Amino acid sequence: MNRRSFLLSSLTAAAAPAFAGAQENPGVGVIFIGASWCSFCKSAAPVLAAMTQPAGIPVLVASHDARPIPPFAEVTDARTHPVAAQISEFPTTLIYSQAAGEITGQITGYRNARHYAQSVRAAVLAAAGRTG
Repeated sequence: MNRRSFLLSSLTAAAAPAFAGAQENPGVGVIFIGASWCSFCKSAAPVLAAMTQPAGIPVLVASHDARPIPPFAEVTDARTHPVAAQISEFPTTLIYSQAAGEITGQITGYRNARHYAQSVRAAVLAAAGRTG
C-alpha cells in the first residue's frame, strides 16, 4: 500500500464517524469547483470523496473544463453554473446548508490531505449545526 492509499484509508476511517450526524441531516451538501487539468484538484477530489461518500453527503462537481475530476465521473460545467462560474481559484469547496438556505462554508485551495480534510470536516459539521 502506498502512502497516498494509506492516508486516504485513514481519512475515510476517521471521517465517517465524524460525519455520522450529518448523514441524519440531508440538508448538507458540497460543491467542489475545479478543473481536470488542475493538480491540486486531482489531489483534493479523492480526499473529498473518501470523506463524503461513506456519510452519504451529496457532492456536486463543477468542472471549469467540463471534464471529470477523478474519482468523480459526473460533473456539471462550471462555466454555466450560477455560483461556480464566478470562482476562478481551484480547487474551491463550498458547503451548502439547506437549513440556512445558503452556502455556509468555503475552503479555497489545497495544502495537503490532512489540512483539507480537517477544513472540510469543520465546515460540514458547522453547516449541520454541530461542532467537531
